[in-house]
Amino acid sequence: MLELLKKIAIYLIPILGIIYGYHFMTGKSIATLPGEIVGKLQQKNTATESTNPHYYRDTAKDMPKD
Repeated sequence: MLELLKKIAIYLIPILGIIYGYHFMTGKSIATLPGEIVGKLQQKNTATESTNPHYYRDTAKDMPKD
């Protein structure tokens, strides 16, 4: 019985330490972490510029000639 309690404690103490540490450092519950990760992964950053080449038309050629 004592060996079983030792095994449980070996796994339980680090897990609870991680949970408490996350809560202590961020002030948020660890249960909100998966939603935050998914939100950041699905967020489209519109500030990035396309790497495709931009081809601009010459507007002087489009003007009608008199």
